[in-house]
Amino acid sequence: MTLFRKAHSDDFASSWQLIDNARWKMIRDGRCQWTPDYPSESVIRQDIALGHAFVLTDEERLVAFGAVVMNDEPAYTQPSARWLTHGDYFVIHRLAVDTEVRGRGYGRLFIQEAEQYAVRQGVGSLKIDTNFDNPQMLSILRSMGYVACGEIDYGEKGMRLAFEKRLSAK
Repeated sequence: MTLFRKAHSDDFASSWQLIDNARWKMIRDGRCQWTPDYPSESVIRQDIALGHAFVLTDEERLVAFGAVVMNDEPAYTQPSARWLTHGDYFVIHRLAVDTEVRGRGYGRLFIQEAEQYAVRQGVGSLKIDTNFDNPQMLSILRSMGYVACGEIDYGEKGMRLAFEKRLSAK
């Protein structure tokens, strides 16, 4: 049975291991979104401490991690992103699935759960950005009804493709 919940401080070790493994896999695969320095342990600790970190567990095994944050992405004000909505939104950052269980739908399930969380909070928009060289995430977002809204420039971290989905109460 899967469970989507806020991460607690005692989830740090498992969360960091999952992120670190996913980060190094991305680097080995030649992808440019994450680097040897990002995301760092301190970023993950901060996500948890601020209450932004969420985990997806399956039979108590942590299978996905991500930060789900409301209205907290300054880069999203860039005019190169033509968003569908202009009110409150949630954004997903640092989404990763355990490398040992990739391809089983956990990334998609995490996003679906984040959408439901946003709706429960009364927020009708979920935004996310990803790198041009992340075909799995691009495929998931497009298949889940996310609309490409332009690009986000993260400076030294590079350009990202921006997506948004309008959410409605179920």
